[in-house]
Amino acid sequence: MRSKTLGINVRVTPAEKEKLSENAYYCGLSLSEYLRRLGLGKDVKAATDEKIYKTFRLIRQLKKDFESLERSEILHRISTIEDFLK
Repeated sequence: MRSKTLGINVRVTPAEKEKLSENAYYCGLSLSEYLRRLGLGKDVKAATDEKIYKTFRLIRQLKKDFESLERSEILHRISTIEDFLK
């Protein structure tokens, strides 16, 4: 049987939830476990190499913005990602 039976509701903005969810994912944890560990003062460590995670975030942002960007900005962002990976 589950030992965790109480819930805590926390109101956040959509941007805050996205950031918290990304951080939890980066640490290889569910959002609940991530918040629980932080709230209890436990260590939270990244499960992925920081360089890989930053690259992932740059690519994800490029994908999100893609339709509104001009070709030159897309190429600039791709170059930035390539330089970061060198």
